[in-house]
Amino acid sequence: SILLNASILYAITYFLWPNSDKSLEAGIILGCDTCSYTSIEAIKTYILWGIILGVVNTVLRPILKILSLPLFFLFLGLVSFLINGIILYVFWYIMNDILMIPGVSYEIQGNLNFVIAVAIFTVLNTIYSLLPFKK
Repeated sequence: SILLNASILYAITYFLWPNSDKSLEAGIILGCDTCSYTSIEAIKTYILWGIILGVVNTVLRPILKILSLPLFFLFLGLVSFLINGIILYVFWYIMNDILMIPGVSYEIQGNLNFVIAVAIFTVLNTIYSLLPFKK
Protein backbone atom coordinates (compact mmCIF):
# COMPACT_ATOMS: atom_id res chain seq x y z
CA SER A 1 0.00 0.00 0.00
CA ILE A 2 2.83 2.38 0.85
CA LEU A 3 4.58 1.68 -2.45
CA LEU A 4 1.36 2.10 -4.42
CA ASN A 5 0.64 5.43 -2.69
CA ALA A 6 4.23 6.50 -3.38
CA SER A 7 3.77 5.47 -7.02
CA ILE A 8 0.59 7.52 -7.28
CA LEU A 9 2.39 10.57 -5.91
CA TYR A 10 5.30 9.92 -8.27
CA ALA A 11 2.89 9.83 -11.22
CA ILE A 12 1.32 13.14 -10.17
CA THR A 13 4.78 14.68 -9.88
CA TYR A 14 5.85 13.20 -13.22
CA PHE A 15 2.88 14.70 -15.06
CA LEU A 16 3.15 18.10 -13.37
CA TRP A 17 6.94 18.45 -13.45
CA PRO A 18 8.24 21.48 -15.39
CA ASN A 19 9.05 20.95 -19.04
CA SER A 20 11.41 23.54 -20.51
CA ASP A 21 10.91 22.18 -24.06
CA LYS A 22 7.21 23.04 -23.96
CA SER A 23 7.65 26.12 -21.70
CA LEU A 24 5.60 24.52 -18.92
CA GLU A 25 6.22 25.78 -15.40
CA ALA A 26 6.37 23.52 -12.37
CA GLY A 27 3.01 22.23 -11.25
CA ILE A 28 4.54 20.48 -8.25
CA ILE A 29 7.58 21.57 -6.30
CA LEU A 30 9.52 18.98 -4.31
CA GLY A 31 11.06 19.86 -0.97
CA CYS A 32 14.63 19.57 -2.19
CA ASP A 33 15.65 22.52 -4.33
CA THR A 34 18.23 20.88 -6.57
CA CYS A 35 16.84 17.35 -6.99
CA SER A 36 14.92 16.01 -9.94
CA TYR A 37 11.79 13.89 -9.56
CA THR A 38 13.85 10.70 -10.07
CA SER A 39 16.74 11.40 -7.68
CA ILE A 40 17.41 9.32 -4.56
CA GLU A 41 16.26 12.19 -2.33
CA ALA A 42 13.01 12.39 -4.27
CA ILE A 43 12.43 8.61 -4.04
CA LYS A 44 12.93 8.74 -0.26
CA THR A 45 10.44 11.60 -0.20
CA TYR A 46 7.90 9.57 -2.20
CA ILE A 47 8.18 6.70 0.29
CA LEU A 48 7.60 9.09 3.21
CA TRP A 49 4.69 10.64 1.33
CA GLY A 50 3.28 7.16 0.68
CA ILE A 51 3.26 6.43 4.42
CA ILE A 52 1.56 9.71 5.28
CA LEU A 53 -0.94 9.44 2.41
CA GLY A 54 -1.75 5.89 3.53
CA VAL A 55 -2.55 7.14 7.04
CA VAL A 56 -4.66 10.01 5.70
CA ASN A 57 -6.53 7.62 3.37
CA THR A 58 -7.14 5.11 6.16
CA VAL A 59 -8.45 7.68 8.62
CA LEU A 60 -10.22 10.22 6.46
CA ARG A 61 -11.63 8.36 3.43
CA PRO A 62 -14.25 6.25 5.32
CA ILE A 63 -15.52 9.32 7.18
CA LEU A 64 -15.82 11.33 3.97
CA LYS A 65 -17.53 8.46 2.15
CA ILE A 66 -20.17 8.14 4.86
CA LEU A 67 -20.79 11.89 4.98
CA SER A 68 -21.07 12.16 1.19
CA LEU A 69 -23.17 9.05 0.60
CA PRO A 70 -26.38 10.94 -0.35
CA LEU A 71 -24.41 13.12 -2.80
CA PHE A 72 -22.72 10.04 -4.24
CA PHE A 73 -26.03 8.69 -5.52
CA LEU A 74 -27.25 12.11 -6.62
CA PHE A 75 -24.19 12.92 -8.73
CA LEU A 76 -23.49 9.32 -9.88
CA GLY A 77 -20.12 8.93 -8.21
CA LEU A 78 -18.55 12.26 -9.15
CA VAL A 79 -18.30 13.04 -5.45
CA SER A 80 -15.27 10.71 -5.34
CA PHE A 81 -13.40 13.46 -7.22
CA LEU A 82 -14.27 15.87 -4.39
CA ILE A 83 -13.28 13.31 -1.73
CA ASN A 84 -9.91 12.78 -3.40
CA GLY A 85 -9.43 16.56 -3.60
CA ILE A 86 -10.07 16.87 0.13
CA ILE A 87 -7.66 14.01 0.87
CA LEU A 88 -4.96 15.55 -1.34
CA TYR A 89 -5.46 18.93 0.31
CA VAL A 90 -5.30 17.44 3.83
CA PHE A 91 -2.15 15.56 2.78
CA TRP A 92 -0.62 18.82 1.53
CA TYR A 93 -1.61 20.59 4.76
CA ILE A 94 -0.09 17.86 6.97
CA MET A 95 3.16 17.81 4.97
CA ASN A 96 3.70 21.56 4.88
CA ASP A 97 2.02 22.99 7.98
CA ILE A 98 1.93 20.27 10.63
CA LEU A 99 4.98 18.04 10.12
CA MET A 100 7.33 20.60 8.53
CA ILE A 101 10.13 18.06 7.96
CA PRO A 102 13.25 19.90 6.73
CA GLY A 103 13.89 19.20 3.05
CA VAL A 104 10.55 17.42 2.59
CA SER A 105 7.64 19.44 1.30
CA TYR A 106 4.89 19.09 -1.24
CA GLU A 107 3.48 22.07 -3.07
CA ILE A 108 1.06 22.21 -5.98
CA GLN A 109 1.29 25.49 -7.88
CA GLY A 110 -2.05 26.95 -8.95
CA ASN A 111 -5.66 25.82 -9.03
CA LEU A 112 -5.52 24.24 -12.49
CA ASN A 113 -2.55 22.10 -11.45
CA PHE A 114 -4.45 21.08 -8.31
CA VAL A 115 -7.45 19.99 -10.40
CA ILE A 116 -5.14 18.02 -12.72
CA ALA A 117 -3.43 16.43 -9.70
CA VAL A 118 -6.81 15.45 -8.21
CA ALA A 119 -7.90 13.97 -11.56
CA ILE A 120 -4.71 11.88 -11.77
CA PHE A 121 -5.10 10.91 -8.11
CA THR A 122 -8.74 9.88 -8.67
CA VAL A 123 -7.99 7.73 -11.72
CA LEU A 124 -5.03 5.99 -10.07
CA ASN A 125 -6.90 5.52 -6.79
CA THR A 126 -9.78 3.93 -8.69
CA ILE A 127 -7.39 1.55 -10.45
CA TYR A 128 -5.75 0.79 -7.09
CA SER A 129 -9.12 -0.02 -5.49
CA LEU A 130 -9.87 -2.51 -8.29
CA LEU A 131 -6.64 -4.50 -7.82
CA PRO A 132 -7.35 -8.11 -6.85
CA PHE A 133 -4.50 -8.55 -4.36
CA LYS A 134 -5.61 -5.65 -2.18
CA LYS A 135 -7.21 -6.59 1.14
